[in-house]
Amino acid sequence: MSTSRTVDFRYAPPNVFTSICRPDDPHKSLVRQDGALLYGFQAPSFESWQFRRVIEFRLRSRLGPQSIRQRTESARVPVVITTIDYPRATLTLRAFGHLDEQGRRTDVVLWEIAAHAGDAGFLAQLKIDIYENGRVFTGRSPGPVRAIFSAPYDWEPPQLHALDLVSKSWVEDESQPPPGPIAFVSDPQPLLPSHPDGFRPATGLATEPVVLEAGASLQGAILLPVNHSDYAEFTYAWAEQALAQERAFWNGLALPALPLVVPDPDIMDMVVASARNILQAREIVNGEPVFQVGPTIYRGLWVVDGHFLLEAAQYLGLSDDAYKGVDVLLRRVRKDGSIVEMAGHSKETGISLATLVRQCELMGDDDRLVELWPTVQRAVAYIETLRTEARQLPEDAPNYGLLPDAFADGGIGGKRAEYTTPLWVLAGLKAAAGAAQRLEQPEDAAHFQQVYADLMADFRRCYRRDVQTLPNGITYLPQWMAGSGDHVWNPTYAGTPPPHRHLNPQSGTWALEQVIYPGEIFAPDDEIVVGHCRLLDEIDDEEEVPQESGWLPYRALWNYQAGFAAEVMLYAGHADKAVDYLYGMANHAAPTRVWREEQSLAASDQADFCGDMPHNWASAEFVRLVRHLLVFERGETLELLPGLPAQWVQPGADVRIEQTPTRFGPVSLLLQWDADEKPHLTFSLDKNWPRKPSSIRLRLPAGWQALAVNGVLRRGEPDGWLTLEPIKDVD
Repeated sequence: MSTSRTVDFRYAPPNVFTSICRPDDPHKSLVRQDGALLYGFQAPSFESWQFRRVIEFRLRSRLGPQSIRQRTESARVPVVITTIDYPRATLTLRAFGHLDEQGRRTDVVLWEIAAHAGDAGFLAQLKIDIYENGRVFTGRSPGPVRAIFSAPYDWEPPQLHALDLVSKSWVEDESQPPPGPIAFVSDPQPLLPSHPDGFRPATGLATEPVVLEAGASLQGAILLPVNHSDYAEFTYAWAEQALAQERAFWNGLALPALPLVVPDPDIMDMVVASARNILQAREIVNGEPVFQVGPTIYRGLWVVDGHFLLEAAQYLGLSDDAYKGVDVLLRRVRKDGSIVEMAGHSKETGISLATLVRQCELMGDDDRLVELWPTVQRAVAYIETLRTEARQLPEDAPNYGLLPDAFADGGIGGKRAEYTTPLWVLAGLKAAAGAAQRLEQPEDAAHFQQVYADLMADFRRCYRRDVQTLPNGITYLPQWMAGSGDHVWNPTYAGTPPPHRHLNPQSGTWALEQVIYPGEIFAPDDEIVVGHCRLLDEIDDEEEVPQESGWLPYRALWNYQAGFAAEVMLYAGHADKAVDYLYGMANHAAPTRVWREEQSLAASDQADFCGDMPHNWASAEFVRLVRHLLVFERGETLELLPGLPAQWVQPGADVRIEQTPTRFGPVSLLLQWDADEKPHLTFSLDKNWPRKPSSIRLRLPAGWQALAVNGVLRRGEPDGWLTLEPIKDVD
């Protein structure tokens, strides 16, 4: 158990991208950790990224920046504030996206140069470097100019006499035709040509130098039209008004974090920011809201990510939009019955089955599930064809009789014999079989259960063959099968992989963790669950969360895998460890409260990273984990406060959940303290919901023997749990 449960971003990634757009905005403008603006993401390869246009801001200073700090104006308002300290002045950049009533999108950077107290005569000059292959950025005529255009690289500006170049007496000639589309406007400080930093092949621009006395400041605005070319009204005053409008928009938006309130303000801010991040990444595609993972490489629908994003959206009160995700998922139904987005990712059919069942049960919509039943039947039939293919493999194939080769993902590349696909298919089959039983489809219930049981038997057969034991006695199942290579990328790799490409015992265990919970295909005391918990505990010491489980298998970690691992721990009864992972995950976010998918360990001095940013599967996992610490569905049992952190239990520290959806209907609870500083819990469950829990259990906080629930004092059992029976007491 950690003794330092605070959120201070101690493991923040060094490379940060933060979104500044509104919800559902197709223009996903990003701000880098130094305040630069990034546009037009391009990925020539998985390990080679760039942006088509990069706009950097700095002061003219001989020694360069001494420190850079970045934050958002609040967890709710994505105005990104970057503070850059130089020896004699501080540059503050305030970046935000603006949408006006006409639908015009503009990015704005309000900047201020403040001379330090005690200094005199600082020659202040804002410098801007713009990088874009094949383009230069210039005014209509030699400066000073306010309007900057994107011109072809071979554009030749009007020639001036040398005396004109030093007189600084010319003004912008607006009668000249623009040399290209408008790029941005600077107001009220016009811009002049300048040397780009390091004399790189980029465009350098700068404001005219101004001498600032001690404590004095200089302000200006850079205004960048995103989807329009109307810039005549762009002024510093317009930019200030736009900032006020964006603040009003975000502060007035009913952010969906409100159904959940916890007493740690830092965790609460992370929940609010996660909700905002999810909305900013979302996009309307073919008339339906698509909960996209992020703004760059994972922009679009991803089946496994989507399962958890849709569930998080339900928890955040976005039930209607989340439910429309079912329609988006159904666009991936193929003629053969599979439901897949990525070739070679056959596990997506199992994941899709689980998604369809979960979304319908959270909505209490059995009628919709009946309507979708032919799709469910065809998906199970497709899985049976995969099983047939596996039985036709050579008998010495490691996956003979299980499932054909597939793409494992999560750190294991290539198409090979692996376990992530059988695991998720098992979870999907279990969900389908349970739904068939509930919908009184006896033939399908029996059939699906038999398909599940047969696959589980073959999985157990392979497990007994492949299970490994570490020198310290910890058992684990490698997620790649013997003979399929132990290298991250290529299953046919010859030779010994180098450490930074070698698979670890924990590599690719993402699916195993997800089918432990929420899949529940193994009991909490199953040797697979017990062994994996021991493995996680072995690899989480350096940065408070498990490491080396993903695409970066050497001295690195997969940030939101901590969420998967935490739910395994909670399911297995290790609540304190789940809370440790919650805080550890929060501390791997940037101060703007966004996550990178994977990054190097801080002490490694490596600069490896991969994955989107803001990566909103991470946002979804954070929301899900906080909710599950308070309300947890375990089979047909509803658990209350199973992972309530001890530090959240103190007088005046209320915990509240309002109408959080569960398979048993919406649940509300309020843990608060009376005037005598005695705790009591108010709890409600929709008594009209068609599906009832078999039992409701409450985990008493450490040291408590009893708790007043709905006005009745209840005493717990020796194991610290309290069973609320009969259920009518809590209607």
